Amino acid sequence: MASDCNYGFGANFLLRFEDAVAKVEKLLALHGFEIYTRLNLEEIVGDSLQGKLGRYVILGACNPEFAREFFVADPDIGLQIPCTIIVYELQNGRCRIMIKDPARIMDLISNPIAVQAAIKVKEQLEQVIDDLKSQNPN
Repeated sequence: MASDCNYGFGANFLLRFEDAVAKVEKLLALHGFEIYTRLNLEEIVGDSLQGKLGRYVILGACNPEFAREFFVADPDIGLQIPCTIIVYELQNGRCRIMIKDPARIMDLISNPIAVQAAIKVKEQLEQVIDDLKSQNPN
């Protein structure tokens, strides 16, 4: 999956911001992920970026099945959970949807069970982006 981000993957979509967030949330649920946190960038940094960035949301999602595997493999894995998904507006009427690469982060962990679980999580999250692409051809 192509991306100019070496710690995540995703794509730009011709979608309104609200529609992009709703579609991401729906597809995450279809792939077994629950959203546990939702942060709006403006709530974090105030309006100091007004005019520089459009609306921006950070979603913290987790698949309970995979989370069990991770915690059995390494109780300290909580430092890497949840999966992070961002959706933000671009100036050209598009939205960018990016997902933190869980397999890339697992390079720091030597437990093979955790690494295998991270690879499975990545495959599911890549499918979310692929589903978005097939539903919203540009």
